[in-house]
Amino acid sequence: CDADGRNIKHTQIIDELRSYTLMGGKIFVGADSMYRNTNCVFACTIALHDSRQNIAKYYFKKERDNTSKYKDLAAKINREVDLAVNAALEIREKIPESDIEIHVDIGKKKKNSTRFLVNQIRGWVTGLGFDCCIKPNSWASSDIADWHTR
Repeated sequence: CDADGRNIKHTQIIDELRSYTLMGGKIFVGADSMYRNTNCVFACTIALHDSRQNIAKYYFKKERDNTSKYKDLAAKINREVDLAVNAALEIREKIPESDIEIHVDIGKKKKNSTRFLVNQIRGWVTGLGFDCCIKPNSWASSDIADWHTR
């Protein structure tokens, strides 16, 4: 979907990402989730933001999972990262010259309950050849994807 929730064909998104990449734009991919009762809502976003080109837009996909396994914080975060990584891998496969940064909703500060995952997740993302961004700079996951989990 686009930011307004309209369904967009996959091929249209890839075509736009290709044009954006050819103009030198960086693609930002992030995911977040919200667990309530027995339902976990995941949202994955692909954001285009380049002030030189006056571009700020995004696409998102939501999915729900009714299993209780996502009560576990590590399982939930790993699924978020898996969604973002798979989206980034697909983009890179279709647009090899793309510059992709993956945003992960985890942080290193003491107040962050996810700090124990930072090294593992950063190693996973960078090991695949992507830049990895965490809180407080992970806006594609912490802000945009977060909005779509509600």
